[in-house]
Amino acid sequence: MASEQSEAVVTPRTGDDRQPHAANIDSGSDGVEEGRNAYHPGGFHPVYIGDVYGGKYEVVNKIGYGRYSTVWLVKDISKASDDEDRYRALKVLSAECYGQDTPIFEREILRHLRDGDRTLAGYKFVCHLVDDFEHVGPNGTHVCLVFELMGETLRSFGLWFRECMVPTTVMRKFSWQLVVALDFAHESGVIHTDIKPDNIFVKFLDKSRIESEYLVKQVIPQQDRTEAQYTPIPSSTLRGYYFDPKRFNELNIALGDWGVSSWTTKHLTENIQPVALRAPEVLIKAPWDAKADFWNLGAVLFEVYRAIRLFDGRVPPDNHYELREHLAEIVDVFGPFPRDLLDKGDPEIVKSMFNEEGKVDTEDPLDRPLLESDVFLPDLDPETREVFASFLRFMMRINPAERPTPDELVEHPWLTPKRVLKGP
Repeated sequence: MASEQSEAVVTPRTGDDRQPHAANIDSGSDGVEEGRNAYHPGGFHPVYIGDVYGGKYEVVNKIGYGRYSTVWLVKDISKASDDEDRYRALKVLSAECYGQDTPIFEREILRHLRDGDRTLAGYKFVCHLVDDFEHVGPNGTHVCLVFELMGETLRSFGLWFRECMVPTTVMRKFSWQLVVALDFAHESGVIHTDIKPDNIFVKFLDKSRIESEYLVKQVIPQQDRTEAQYTPIPSSTLRGYYFDPKRFNELNIALGDWGVSSWTTKHLTENIQPVALRAPEVLIKAPWDAKADFWNLGAVLFEVYRAIRLFDGRVPPDNHYELREHLAEIVDVFGPFPRDLLDKGDPEIVKSMFNEEGKVDTEDPLDRPLLESDVFLPDLDPETREVFASFLRFMMRINPAERPTPDELVEHPWLTPKRVLKGP
């Protein structure tokens, strides 16, 4: 639904040398989030607090923004004052998102998922569309998407805990919910393709705090409707206003932001996933399918759990990204690339990067510790490290043809107690 500034994460290299790497979103040209330059014909729509969209959604405050949208807290004025669902999130897309030569599939996929098989356990762990409509403004026609309100994303959630490390009990629960969410999506013929902490949302536990605390404590910006050039306002997130910190074990999550997702039968683009979280088959430009999501998920779970990035492909002296380094990091942790996968990849990449054994030749050995080590998985007891590392090795097999099914994943000890993919 929205993108947030991220905290730093680190990548283990050798011994205790843990190099920081911040994945930040660039601010607009004027330093305020999306920036004034986003507002032009074909660009963002100027939203003012107090505006009513779709005949019933009154804008209360800005809660987020992304590359192609702004996100707003809205109140459904058609609902009773005591209806806990009257507060929603309104995502206003840039006018360029639809009507171009290659439009995104977001609205169509969200409608499809909403109308999907509710008997699958993963249905309730997807951030579903509540309503959608189009709004015509000075910069064009904008698709508007209304969602259930969420508290925050996993990009900021770790800040609640010491050294940003999510407790094991919470992480196990979130892991299971994300596996079944992907199972639901894939069974519905949809591939997410962009799983990252920013796109995983923590659900509200107490919506009464919106009025009793958020709207009382947050300063609502004043806007000038007569201005010639729209001035963006800063976001005021709902973090800290959606649950009692004593109730961490009651929290649930939802997989959201399907803005660049694909159909299993029709891809939006072949260049998918955040670079550091990209599946091996995508890196070497081999054909990919829904199983690419599970590699992506494994890398995200690791990052959220220990606040450490599993791979980043950065090299000294300026920490720029190199594909060779990224591939070498994967081989270092999960072993060589199988020949049958390499044969499907881009011949130039494969020839220049890999030797006959499926390994990557580098000038300096990586000399990184084992995945099960305290460097990769700090502040965990040995048994927990072993079980979680085993889960990652099971799910993140280099050859996508060998990755387990969701049914097999939920049987793994990391996701105990054992559950099934069908809901009640």
